[in-house]
Amino acid sequence: MRADDMKTETLQFKVTEQERKLIEKCATEEGTTVSKYVRGAVLMSMVMDGKAEAIKIVAREVGEKAFGV
Repeated sequence: MRADDMKTETLQFKVTEQERKLIEKCATEEGTTVSKYVRGAVLMSMVMDGKAEAIKIVAREVGEKAFGV
């Protein structure tokens, strides 16, 4: 992991109990953490909206995983 990829920032937001349970369930089903699940969902939403910076982030992460970087 590159130094500029280190996750050092925190975002907080409120959800209902029902939303929390669903997010946790989906994250578990995908075998990931809630943080990774929510971060991925938000980034993919931005990609779908055509946000160039999000596209760059996702493309870099996919490339690194594909080539084992």
